[in-house]
Amino acid sequence: MCKGYSYDELKKATWGFKEEIGRGSGGIVYKGVLPDNRVAAAKLLINEANNHDQGEAEFLAEVSTLGRPNHMHLMKMWGYCIEGKHRILVYECLEHGSLKQNLSSNVLDREMRFEIALGTAKGLAYLHEECLGWILHCDVKVLLDSYYSPKVADFGLSKLLKGAKLNNSAFSRIRGTRGYMAPEWVSNQPITSKVDVYSYGHVVLEMLTGRSPTNDVQTVNDTGEIENRRSLVSWVRENIKETSSD
Repeated sequence: MCKGYSYDELKKATWGFKEEIGRGSGGIVYKGVLPDNRVAAAKLLINEANNHDQGEAEFLAEVSTLGRPNHMHLMKMWGYCIEGKHRILVYECLEHGSLKQNLSSNVLDREMRFEIALGTAKGLAYLHEECLGWILHCDVKVLLDSYYSPKVADFGLSKLLKGAKLNNSAFSRIRGTRGYMAPEWVSNQPITSKVDVYSYGHVVLEMLTGRSPTNDVQTVNDTGEIENRRSLVSWVRENIKETSSD
């Protein structure tokens, strides 16, 4: 069950919000140690994710729902803070950080990457199919624990849904990270769990290719000059066509 913390308690636990361990469009994450000695990650929600017009009852209801899911491949939410303008979510802190940070190392072999892809899919499937009010993640982020087991993380951008789809007019803005965002966001189509599947596909491509969807892929000609730039999906699609034609 999520515990309510005061702003001063979390400020003390994070040494004055000193050690930043993550940052995204939804907020900034700081490492801290709670009074019960658990190592935690405190996410300060910012911009529209930190909606000061949101009532306390609404925020608490949303936090309660987000803190309820219990799955081995979901990062646990331990608590929250709602005090004045402050909206803070408190999560378990995972030892090996984000999947993206680990892709450039030689630690993750092919078998480990397969297990990460499988575990991430299981975590998303639980959010989509087994929660009472299913949770649309909107911006799939994967963190790794001490055993490099994946946990779907960062529900700061999540949207709680009661039906099978939601028109994107219900969202205050386009949500997600460039390169991972589904076409529905810009084509005014209904938002469904497929947007998470699309983001998940990009995460898998990133693990397979070592290339980030947030950066265009540069192709180089025989003289060493940059020929053109393509999105990761376009680059993969063209390589599949070339392989098939061979």
